[in-house]
Amino acid sequence: MKRNLLSIMLIAAAVGSTTAQEVTTATTMSTQEAVTVVSDSSILKVATTCAFTPVSHWSIGLKGGGNYFRVAPGSISRSDQFNWVGGAAIEYSINPLVGLGLEYMYNPYGHTYQLNANQIGTMEGRTHDAVVFASINLMNLLVPNRTNFWSKMNIYGDAGVGVGFYQFKLMNAANNVIVDSRNAGDGVPETVMGKLGLNLEYNISKSIALGGEVQYRYYDRTNLGGYQMSKGNSEALTATIGLRFKLGANGQKQHARNISMCEYYPKPAPVIINKIVKDNTVETMDRLKAIEDENAALNNKINKLNSDIDSLSANRNANGGYLPTYENIEFEFGSDKLTQGSYRALDEIAATLNSKPSTVRLNVAGYTDYVGTDEFNQTLSVNRANAVKRYLLNKNVPASSITIIGYGEKNPIGPNNTSEGRELNRRVEFQLTK
Repeated sequence: MKRNLLSIMLIAAAVGSTTAQEVTTATTMSTQEAVTVVSDSSILKVATTCAFTPVSHWSIGLKGGGNYFRVAPGSISRSDQFNWVGGAAIEYSINPLVGLGLEYMYNPYGHTYQLNANQIGTMEGRTHDAVVFASINLMNLLVPNRTNFWSKMNIYGDAGVGVGFYQFKLMNAANNVIVDSRNAGDGVPETVMGKLGLNLEYNISKSIALGGEVQYRYYDRTNLGGYQMSKGNSEALTATIGLRFKLGANGQKQHARNISMCEYYPKPAPVIINKIVKDNTVETMDRLKAIEDENAALNNKINKLNSDIDSLSANRNANGGYLPTYENIEFEFGSDKLTQGSYRALDEIAATLNSKPSTVRLNVAGYTDYVGTDEFNQTLSVNRANAVKRYLLNKNVPASSITIIGYGEKNPIGPNNTSEGRELNRRVEFQLTK
C-alpha cells in the first residue's frame, strides 16, 4: 500500500444563518404509510429581521447661521438684534440612537440701544461657547425599520452644558466707551450655560449630510450686555445650516448615523408557529413530500460518503471526489451554536466514520460570506468548524482523526451580491484523507 496520502474532497456545506432564512423541522413519514398528521404538531420558522452592518462612529460638523440674543440694554429695533454665528462639533455616535459630542460656537451680539430720552448708544458683545452634549436620533424611535427615503433622513434632539466666555462694550452716541468688560480687571469673564437643540439631517451620500438646526441657549448671567436684566437671565436662539462629514464611512462600512438599530443589533425575528391540520390536505401532502425529498437527498449523501471512504481505504479513486452539500446543517444567527435541525446529518456522518477504518482522517473547513469584518468572519469560521468537531467528538469519533481550519470569507462558491449567493458561501466543508 502506498504511503502517500490520497485525498478526496467531500464538500458538505453547513450554512451558518447570518441573514434572514427559514429553518423547518418536522417528523418524517414513509410514503407507503397513511398520511395522518397530529393536530398539535407544528413547524417553526425563524428569520432574522436585518443583516449585520459594519460601522464607523466619528463625525465632524461645520455650521453657520444667525442668532437672536436677549440682553440688557435692549435694542431699539428687534431686527437690530440678529447677528451671524458660526461653529463646529465633533461627535462619537455610540450606536444609531445615541451620540456624545463637543461643540464650539461663536455667538456675537450687538445693537443700538436707548436708555432714556437723552442716552442713546451702541452695544457690542460676543460669547465663545464650549459645550459637551448628548444627542438622540428621533427617527430611529419614530421609524425603527427605515427604508428608501426615510433611511436618508435623521432628526436629532440634543442637550448639553458648558462654559461661555463673553465680552461686551457699551458706547454712547459719540462712540465713546462707557463700559468695557475687558477693563474689569479679571480678563475674559465666563458663565455656565446650557443648550437644547433640534437638528434635521439629509444624507447626501454615505459620508456627507446636509443639516439644519435650531437651538435655545441659556446663560447663567443677567449682565452679558453690561446692564442687569429686569427679568430672567440672558438667552439666545440660533438657527444654522451646515455639513456633517462622517469619518470612515466607505466601502462596505456604513456610519452609525446612517443605519437603523435593527442593522446595528440584528436579532432573530419572533418565532411563527403554523399549525398543521389533521387531514390529508394538499398543503400537508406537499410538506410531507418536501420532507421525504430532503431525507432521500441526505441518505444519498451518506451513501456517497460510505462509498468514498471505502474507495479511499482500498487505495482507489486517486483523483479524488466531492460530496454534495448538506443544506440542513445550520448554526444559530451570528453564532457557532449548531441548531437542532443539524444533529441528524452530523449523527449520520459520525456513525459512518465510526464504522470505517481508523486510518481515515477528516478535515473540517469553515467558511462565511462577506458580511462583517475580516477578523470577525475569520474567527466565526474557525469557531463553527470547532463546533462541528466537538459534536463529532461527543459521538465517539477519535480526536486524532479530525482537524479543523477556518477560511473566513475566502473561496466563495456563490456571488456575494445576492442573498442566495451569500447563503451558499456560509458553509462547512469536509475533506477525507488517509
